[in-house]
Amino acid sequence: MRRIISLLLVMVVLVTCVGLVACGSKESEETQTSTSNSTSSTTPTTTPSGSGLSWNDMPIYSGAGQVQKGTWSIPPAEGDYSKFEWRYYETNDSLEKVAAFYRSQMPAKGWKEMGWMEVQGMSWGMYNKNNENDAAMIWVSSQDNKTVIAMWRATK
Repeated sequence: MRRIISLLLVMVVLVTCVGLVACGSKESEETQTSTSNSTSSTTPTTTPSGSGLSWNDMPIYSGAGQVQKGTWSIPPAEGDYSKFEWRYYETNDSLEKVAAFYRSQMPAKGWKEMGWMEVQGMSWGMYNKNNENDAAMIWVSSQDNKTVIAMWRATK
């Protein structure tokens, strides 16, 4: 039960972060998009990031451009996730096509699906691996004629 509450808390934080990103100023969005388009973001990150998490087992949708990324840590408590990272991508492909990609590719990368939810305009799934020591969430939605992909991963 404690683990479920922790995951729900993390999901609320993630959705809040994504909402803040989506509601940012137009100038900020254009700067972030132009920055992300200057580098190749169609291949997965294979080196550890600032908090020590590796993204080489997280599939990146082909043609999606990375808009933002971030990390955060919380003091570790027994059995809780303490290191978090997220990535935010955009693509012109349909929400359904992107969601289908992640539903098939996350298990192919060793992730166990814990649940997948689809509502109009949004889909998301929760995953774990390594005896629940690693968790991930894929959130796909339609915004401003784009499909937005928010991905986070956490480790204990």
